[in-house]
Amino acid sequence: MNPVSIDERELLDPVAGHPPAGHPVASPEVAAGVFLSATLRSGADGLDRRWARLDSLLEDLRDAEDRADVIAGRSVTAARTLAAAGGVPIPRISVDDVVVADESHPAVLEADHLVRVRVAELRRRASGQRSTHRAEAVVVGGLTTTVLMVLGWVAAARGGVIPADAISRVQGALAVVAGRDPHPESIGFIWGPFPTLFQGPFVALRSWRPELTSAPLAATTVSAICTGLLIAQLVDWARTSGSPRWARWTVALLTLASPLVLLYGANGMSEACWMVLLVLAVRSLARWAERDDLGGLVLGGAALGAAYLTRYETAASILAAAAFVVVVSAQRRPADDGWTRGTVGPSRSATWRRLRAVVLDLSILAFPVTACVLGWSLVSYVIVGEPLAQLTSDYGNAALVRDGAGAIESIIGDTSVPGRVGFYLRQLLVAAPLLIPVLLVALWLGGRTARRASVAAAVVGSPLVLQILLAGRGDTFPWFRYVVGAVVLSALLAALLSGSGGSAGGSRLLRPLAVLSLVPGLLLSWSVVLDGDLGAGDDRSTVDAVIAGVSGDHLDDSRSVMGRGATVAADLDRIPDVVPGSILTDASSTFSVVSAAADPSVFIIPSDRDFEAVVSDPAVFGVRYVLLKVPASSGDAVVAAHPGLASGQDANFERVESWGDQGDITSEFVLYRVLNPRGEPRPTPDEGFLD
Repeated sequence: MNPVSIDERELLDPVAGHPPAGHPVASPEVAAGVFLSATLRSGADGLDRRWARLDSLLEDLRDAEDRADVIAGRSVTAARTLAAAGGVPIPRISVDDVVVADESHPAVLEADHLVRVRVAELRRRASGQRSTHRAEAVVVGGLTTTVLMVLGWVAAARGGVIPADAISRVQGALAVVAGRDPHPESIGFIWGPFPTLFQGPFVALRSWRPELTSAPLAATTVSAICTGLLIAQLVDWARTSGSPRWARWTVALLTLASPLVLLYGANGMSEACWMVLLVLAVRSLARWAERDDLGGLVLGGAALGAAYLTRYETAASILAAAAFVVVVSAQRRPADDGWTRGTVGPSRSATWRRLRAVVLDLSILAFPVTACVLGWSLVSYVIVGEPLAQLTSDYGNAALVRDGAGAIESIIGDTSVPGRVGFYLRQLLVAAPLLIPVLLVALWLGGRTARRASVAAAVVGSPLVLQILLAGRGDTFPWFRYVVGAVVLSALLAALLSGSGGSAGGSRLLRPLAVLSLVPGLLLSWSVVLDGDLGAGDDRSTVDAVIAGVSGDHLDDSRSVMGRGATVAADLDRIPDVVPGSILTDASSTFSVVSAAADPSVFIIPSDRDFEAVVSDPAVFGVRYVLLKVPASSGDAVVAAHPGLASGQDANFERVESWGDQGDITSEFVLYRVLNPRGEPRPTPDEGFLD
């Protein structure tokens, strides 16, 4: 009989270590085998915990070594500067200048051999670890991207639904690479350019795969890739925090399963692109805080600048990151540098050196951010005459919120300040109910854990605070997707604590509890999305599209902005005199039609450089038709130039056809014929109106 195979729980009382009542007494050999088995298992568990702790200590040791190298370099530089000021020459000694008394001595040869072997071993180990870590990130990111691309294809190409904002960005990318007057400025200045810019290469392939724009797979492809990068970064963040593989993969899976990550990674919206840049900023600034790594500070600033060009709410992250850099930089430099306290001269000198170091670190962070913010504002001012078009334009967010007041009130109910703030706080509690407790635990643990938690809360959490302020002012929409940062921040903190659970400051229960802290938010979020509550109507539509696509159905055009646009575009394509330059429309209202058109050059849109001249007198430029959406979007230039057109009171136009009605989610599209056009449609902008 193999004594190891016997369940020791049947042989020994778990409390007293004696045989349980009524059980035959095992032989001494069996008892000894069981005791040895239990001892070995306990020792293996302890060894596993110590191995995880050793990995964490080695990471800290590498950080300390990097900091020591930096300090040593600064000390040598300071010593040379001081010596040079005193006129004392210091010779530079290289390794080749060092003379060993007897290089052939056996001890010298053995030491040299041992050093070389150890260096080679460390290099091989580091290279192997980097390859393993890189392979893990590639696998996680690749699987995530593949799953979301399939999900996006099912929702868009088969189900027929993706959000209107995603279609709008496809149309913006289309205006840059195709259409009647393609040029870079067509990307627009109302929203950040990066989500649209990233779609450019895919939109350029529309002649090969028309569904990249007609069923905007260009948008879903970009969001899927960005989400894959986001999950890969989350796994790497967990690894560098000391998290075991099972924990970091579980955190990644629970994060991806959240509807605010899963659906918005597949529906072409900008959330995924924004979050991946914010997480990159978090990781870079954490590396700078731990190692005084200048590259981390530069990359963190560049990531924040790129995030601003994705979503303007990043302004809050920039301010919070700047505050974090100031605090860390000030703490890193002692106030008196070893000088005697109470003396005026040295104290002022030390304070000045400390201030100078803080200003230097802050400047390094601010340079790429300032270049992105001011550069984009300057380009906007030069081209459209508004440095902050997202705030001041008739197409901007303020105008959209004003026009959507009725829809906002129907979602929130109580539009008072407490009502709006309370609505947003309920969204936060649903998406991440344990966010605050988990953050407090991470800060309480102190050390490296608190440092990483602080930078994550500053960069990813500050836009959530900004949304609360905007909600109180009534300057934002009540969409559920605006709390996606709470899901990502919770994932970062859970991954961080799952690594701290094996450290001296943690508890054995902390690791599984940290991972399980993501489950309540996951369940509550899906409950809200499936019910379409708390501003999750678009999310419910995406779910319906996926279900319809899987079952082989297609949602009715009255529920699908993309489906209605494709229908209108197909009908327009069948009209004989619809040729390039023959239809005048404002793409801010009719973007779903323009993006689905077989030939987008048939439309004259606001990004065309002769649009203002054409819209003032369409007949002069040979325009045959005018396409409107009723009700039109805020700032629709065609409606502004011809206010009697939509009501049928303009004698220069004749109503020809309409699609849908104003009760549909897609509203109503109406086509008007231009009476008495003069000349032929112009397939390219008239040279006299390009400037």
